[in-house]
Amino acid sequence: MINMNKYNKKKVVKDSNINIFFKRLVTKIMICIILFLTFMICLKKVDGFDKLIYEHVFNKSFSFAKINSLYTSLFGNLFPSVDIQEDVLVSGESLVYNDSNSYKDGVILTVDDNYLVPFLKDGIVVFIGEKEGYGNVLIVEDEDNVNIWYCNIINSNINIYDYVKKGDIVGNVLDNKLIIVFKKNGEELDYKEYI
Repeated sequence: MINMNKYNKKKVVKDSNINIFFKRLVTKIMICIILFLTFMICLKKVDGFDKLIYEHVFNKSFSFAKINSLYTSLFGNLFPSVDIQEDVLVSGESLVYNDSNSYKDGVILTVDDNYLVPFLKDGIVVFIGEKEGYGNVLIVEDEDNVNIWYCNIINSNINIYDYVKKGDIVGNVLDNKLIIVFKKNGEELDYKEYI
C-alpha cells in the first residue's frame, strides 16, 4: 500500500518551491517595470535629465560590469541555474609566466606550452575575435572600466557578454606566448600594476 501522506508532503514542498520562484520572478519583473517607467517619466518631465543621461552614458565609457554587479547584489540572478556553468573551467591560480617583454601597447609573457590562462579580474566579456598583430583576442571589462585583452588564445568556451570571475579559465595559449593589454577609456595602462 502506498503511503499517500508522504506523497502529498513531497508534492506540497515541490509546489511551494515553484510558487516561491514565480513570486520572486514576478517581483523582479515588477521592480524593473517600475524603474523603467520612472526613468521614462523623468526623461519627459524633468528639465535637463535627457542632457544628463546623454552626457554620462553616451559621452563616457559605460561600465556594464558595474551594472551587472549592482543588479546581482540587489536582486540576485533571475534564474537559479545561471550560477551553475558546467562548461567553465576554474583554476583558482594566478597568472604564472617565465619572462615578460613590452609588446605594442601591452606585454608579451612567455608561458608553458598549452598554458591554461586564468582571468585576472571579474568582469564582462565585451569582445571576442581577431585583431591584427594580436591573434585571437578576448576582451573583458572589469568593474573599474579597465579593458583587459587576452591575446593569442585558443580553445576558449567563453561567449560574448558572459560574466566571468577571477580564476576562471580564458582558454589555452596558442604557443608559449601570451599577450595581455590593459586599457581604460582607450588609453594604455601600465601592465606592471595588474600582473
